[in-house]
Amino acid sequence: MPRLAAVVATVLVASAAGFTINDKVYVDGQLFAESSGLDANQMCHEHKGTHSFKVCGCGVKLVAHMMTECQTYKHYDTQIGKCDCSTKACDEVELEAGYTNKFNWKAASFEISAC
Repeated sequence: MPRLAAVVATVLVASAAGFTINDKVYVDGQLFAESSGLDANQMCHEHKGTHSFKVCGCGVKLVAHMMTECQTYKHYDTQIGKCDCSTKACDEVELEAGYTNKFNWKAASFEISAC
């Protein structure tokens, strides 16, 4: 039993050290989740379709998917968020594809996770 208590204590300390007040996720120009609110949002989210994402802070990242249910599809899966604590800059992305004629593609789902 003491060993189980040690494991639980380790997990609690690890999760408490998770997201900071600098960690924020914006979807379609609107704040989606931030700080401790990110804990409950570490999952796949369906969306009506947007090409605009911004991630601030070094503890969180987002992967935008063209397909629903966060399914992967060729090169239409894009990570937003650098996971680099040496910079304070936010990572703002307009989803774009094409070689000669660029076009914006819309994500139907996105997944939030810790770095």
